[in-house]
Amino acid sequence: MLLWVGQALSGLGSQISQVAYPLLVLALTGSPAKAGIVGFAQQLPIAALAVPAGALADRVNRKRLMVACDAGRATALALIPIGLVSGSLPFLLIVAVAFTDGSGFVLTYVTERGAMRQLVQAEQLGDAVARNEARSFTAMLGGPPLGGLLFGIGRAVPFLVDAISYAASTAGLLLIKSPFQEPRGEQHTNSPWDGLRWLWQRPFLRLCALLFAASNPVFTGLYLLVVVLAKRDGASSALVGVMLGIAAAGGLLGAILAPRLQRRLSPRVVLMSETWIFALVIPLLLVAHNALLFGVIVATAELMTPVTNSIVVGFRVALAPDHLQGRVQAAATLISFSAGWLGPLAVGLLIQNTGSTTTILALTGWVLLLAVGASTSRTFRHPPTVNAPAPTPSTAAS
Repeated sequence: MLLWVGQALSGLGSQISQVAYPLLVLALTGSPAKAGIVGFAQQLPIAALAVPAGALADRVNRKRLMVACDAGRATALALIPIGLVSGSLPFLLIVAVAFTDGSGFVLTYVTERGAMRQLVQAEQLGDAVARNEARSFTAMLGGPPLGGLLFGIGRAVPFLVDAISYAASTAGLLLIKSPFQEPRGEQHTNSPWDGLRWLWQRPFLRLCALLFAASNPVFTGLYLLVVVLAKRDGASSALVGVMLGIAAAGGLLGAILAPRLQRRLSPRVVLMSETWIFALVIPLLLVAHNALLFGVIVATAELMTPVTNSIVVGFRVALAPDHLQGRVQAAATLISFSAGWLGPLAVGLLIQNTGSTTTILALTGWVLLLAVGASTSRTFRHPPTVNAPAPTPSTAAS
């Protein structure tokens, strides 16, 4: 619960700044392409640093690594309010802060998932992942409206609040007494690629990661798309925040339903449902001209995401040995998010150079291909079988 609460606070701060980044860049430069570059800088570390992050998480003390990451992100985010107050905030500094923020995210992300099996019992992993999904989407629900409101009060305020949230999560991590990993011996190799080999040898998990890799650019680009569309339709910063909060409500509803749905639906049905729902709702952006309707469309697209994540992440955490947890989660992150950085960059350039209609049609066509692929795949018909391991001494102690 300490971990959950601390990461919930930092997640809320991240969602506050997530909406503030494009609003700040659009206010300072008026350029959707530059807003896309900032989104690119924030997403790039996920692909560039995932493998070394996993190796580091399996080599060093996981708790200390997470503390260092959150403290570093707090420091970086504070530079934006300082720059705004001083009257000198270069665009490249915003890009650098976004890159640092994204780097801290990928380190914390793979480390937290590797530590999860030490903090809850094996039979609770699925529910724990679902609660983490609920945590994320709750932050997405409350953060964007709050971010839009705070940006309206002052451009520096959202980033100051985010810096404070990271400081709070750092304090929460320091209060946790349970170990984040099993005792480590010398018998295991520490090749950064061991996690990728482990994942690649399991067809179901491998194909899930590839499907996520192909769909994540659409998700990351979709949020920039609706922000630009809403601003062009005259939406205020506060209304943009409300729109993104509505979008997150779909994910929160899915997270609430995830424990029940993952027991009643097969993994194949869940994966097919997510891609087909996504493919069917994106074209609605062509006829919607209201920020609130944009929010409802994205909310529908997000509905099945936490259910999918609960199933797939639950499989990975339950099956991977502890000494490989960081590298397995990093390998999955590397593959799944390898092209996520492309979404904001491509959407920003497409909107600026070809218009919103072409951009929406391009996203729709891509997701339709993914939906057909997920529906016809034989691999998704054979999910792995999880046999819960006996509790280790560190698991029992926690």
